[in-house]
Amino acid sequence: MDKTITIDGQIAVTLDRRGRVFNIQFMPDDEMAPVLDQSSITTGRLQQIRNGAFDYTANKSRIKANSDLIRKAAHGRLSGTRDNAFQLTLKCFASEAIDWQRAFVTETVDIMTDLMGPERMRSILKELIIKL
Repeated sequence: MDKTITIDGQIAVTLDRRGRVFNIQFMPDDEMAPVLDQSSITTGRLQQIRNGAFDYTANKSRIKANSDLIRKAAHGRLSGTRDNAFQLTLKCFASEAIDWQRAFVTETVDIMTDLMGPERMRSILKELIIKL
């Protein structure tokens, strides 16, 4: 449940040379005002409203990554996902002016060779060539 704490006091706003807010400091009137635990303060957006009041809105909590990097490639990555799957992502820009099909095959073979070892990869590639 949300909890609202109201504290009376003054606020000092320091501006930089360009007129942008550099620092904001709140000074409560009551020296015994509740002290917020640092862990309860989140990053967010503080804005001054037209009537002079300040409004603070906390950022939404960041969603953790859904995957863990296994191997990095020049044009992508191989990751293990949160749902226990493996994901190979490759991306090549047209402006790179390379043979992207060849680059994707080469990088995939390089990644898999690193993971499986050259002997096992050689065996798998032979099987694939025979099927072609």
